[in-house]
Formats: sequence, structure tokens, C-alpha cells
Amino acid sequence: MVMGIESLRRLWKQIATPRLVAFEHTRNGSSPKNTLLFIPGLNEGLLTTPYIQSLSANLPPSYSLVEVVLSSSYSGWGHSSLSQDVEEMAHCVEYFQSLRTGGKTVLMGNSTGCQDVLRYISSEGLRPIVDGGILQAPVSDREAIQMIYPQEDYKRYNDLAQGWVKEGKGEETLPNEVSLPILGARITANRWLSLASPGPEHKGEDDMFSSDFEPARFQSTFGIAARRGVGLMILFSGRDGFVPSTVDKEALVAKMEKAFVDAGGKLGRGSGIIPGASHTVKEQGDVREELHRRVKDFLEDIDQGTVGQK
Repeated sequence: MVMGIESLRRLWKQIATPRLVAFEHTRNGSSPKNTLLFIPGLNEGLLTTPYIQSLSANLPPSYSLVEVVLSSSYSGWGHSSLSQDVEEMAHCVEYFQSLRTGGKTVLMGNSTGCQDVLRYISSEGLRPIVDGGILQAPVSDREAIQMIYPQEDYKRYNDLAQGWVKEGKGEETLPNEVSLPILGARITANRWLSLASPGPEHKGEDDMFSSDFEPARFQSTFGIAARRGVGLMILFSGRDGFVPSTVDKEALVAKMEKAFVDAGGKLGRGSGIIPGASHTVKEQGDVREELHRRVKDFLEDIDQGTVGQK
């Protein structure tokens, strides 16, 4: 087996939201007291992230990995929002915290799942508190879209979506040509603007990790998370194909980390660039093992209370 040990997988359905399903990976004979909730990126879902099974097998014994399948998973993201994702995540956090009273809860996102995690730990709202967050491949969807789409198409679709929103049609689905051939899903005008985040204000809800942001923009998310006592680790892929070649990855990560640390936050010791890693860490060998090691160290530090102070 890929995991090297027998794995138990249990499906948990959340009564409060019928479409929300969580898929738990555990080891035979283990009784984990802590939970790592994993949120995938766009077009992803159950077992589609390449490293998910090997990561589960390399967690500390006190943790189990739970894949959360939101209503935005697979192609559902085009008709969803970060606010809806966070609401569903809160149900899942509450459910597992009720099963493991006193245990630690950590959120981990891949790609656009990072927006979900950062939104959860930095925005206002009555929801269960978590102990830590891991952002794996926190890239700018705006910069990725601008890299993929011809500039004239990017502007044309922004104008179209903005016009629909002004007409009160924000939750209606844009023509297929806008997103289906390239992004793999149909999309509402509101979600397009959230992801594409046209200028000059770049107010898209999903626009959290763009390299052109001033420090104040990062302080409004990372800084708030720090002041709430949540531990954080950023894992940026050194060979991420969704990051424009003009972006200085080291400088971008440093800006995010500075906003968090300056607000009193405690970063995981493995926070930073993973050399040689692709967007979803498809690589085997040393690169994948480096991901495992950093996540394991962070979770152990959360468990021991040396990172995060919820």
C-alpha cells in the first residue's frame, strides 16, 4: 500500500449541512486525540491531492488527517465563496472537537484551500477556535489568472462580470467561455471577481497572497490571525507553476511572515520555501519527505504548546 501501514478510513457526515463530508485517515490500533483538517484547492476533492496519503502516514501518532469535502470541492467552487466554505469548515471543526474534547485542531490548505484557512483564522465570526494553520502553496489566483489568460480576455471578462453585478446578477453563471475551458468549472460573476480581483483596488475576497500588496494588506489577514494566538506555517513551493516568473518567492513569503510575526505571532520552524516542490508537491523522494517533516514538526510543536497560544 502507498501508506506502508494498514489505514482505516471513516466517513463522517455532518447533519447540519447534508453536502459536507469528512474522510478520516487513521492507523490500525491508534486513538488520535488531535485532528489535522485538510482543505484542497480548486477542482480538487477526496484523495486527489498527490501527497495526502503519504502525509497521513507520516503524521505524529497523536494526530489523524481528515479530508474535508466541501460543497465547493471538485467543480463546485465556481458557485461558492470563501464565506460559505468557512461556514462549512466551522461545522466540521465543531464536530471533531466534540469527539476529541481537549485535543488540538489544525487546519491545512492547499492552493485556494489556503484562502479558506486564512479566512477562517483571521475573519470575524462566531466559530470554533483552532490551534494552528498550515498554508501549502498560498499563491495569488489573480496573478495566476493574469498569467494564464490573454490580457484582453482578462479585462473583457472583468468588465462583463462587473456589469452583471451592477445589474444584480452576481450569483448568475457567466458564459462557459469565461472559465470552463481554462479553469475547469462554470463560474458566477461574483466568484470570478473574487478570484480575478480587478484593479485598481483589488478587493476580491480571494485575493490574499498577491506579490504587489503593501504590508498593510497582509497585516489585515496575517496580523489578525497572529493576534488571535493561532500558530502558522507557510509552505511555499519552490517550483510552483502557478506563480509568475517575475515574482520573488522569497520576498513574498518574507512579507507574509513579517506581517504575522510583527503582530506577535509564532511561526512554525519549517515555514518558508520547499525547494524543488511543485504546486501540489507531486515529487517523490526528498522533496515529499521535506513536506512530511515540516508538517510533523509543526504539529508536534502545536501539541507541546511551543507554537500557537489559543
